[in-house]
Amino acid sequence: MKTPSPTYKPALRWNGLTRFYDQIMALTMREDLFRMLLLDPIRDQKPHYVLDVGCGTGTQALLLHRLFPDASVFGLDGDETVLAIARQKHAHAGWPVTLEQGLSTALPYPDGSMDIVTCSLLLHHLSDTDKKQSIREMWRVLVPGGALALADWGKPANDAMRLLFYGLQLFDGFDTTRANERGLIPTMLYDGGFRQITQTGQVNTLFGTMVMHYAVKPTYIN
Repeated sequence: MKTPSPTYKPALRWNGLTRFYDQIMALTMREDLFRMLLLDPIRDQKPHYVLDVGCGTGTQALLLHRLFPDASVFGLDGDETVLAIARQKHAHAGWPVTLEQGLSTALPYPDGSMDIVTCSLLLHHLSDTDKKQSIREMWRVLVPGGALALADWGKPANDAMRLLFYGLQLFDGFDTTRANERGLIPTMLYDGGFRQITQTGQVNTLFGTMVMHYAVKPTYIN
């Protein structure tokens, strides 16, 4: 089992806020819309193994199980506190999702073991170095031709979104969110080996502009 590094930040920065995570997401993030836009590009696929990186309280992993009932769905997060909430939620639902503790920079899965990887609102917590390493790890565990569905903060859509995102940066930190603000995530995906990178959605929220991307690990690697 991987343990969080000294620089690891919980989803809402402080562990004491973790229990409010689902309520905050529902009230501020237009959650149903952004998850629909994130998952729409993959819903017609027929995966055997699906991984949600940075699974948090397990909401997206449950959606993935509902979307792909015949697949083995895995959820990974570095925060044991948030995983405890996810386990309770999944036990109540009675759905067989495997939840594990680990870090996105060192995914505990073999090369080419996942058909689909999803990741929501994780990268902006990481340094640029860890963003790039996490993207390389997601590329590594995907099968050739496998797909990544990614949602995170992007370049603000307008001045109002820029002002709201400034508030989030005060909360989460400027160093880890600067690449998001500049719209550099697609470049990082390309540099990490992904191709067919497509913006599949954009949602303005109370914290800024969230952008969804779809990307593919090429079948043939040069």
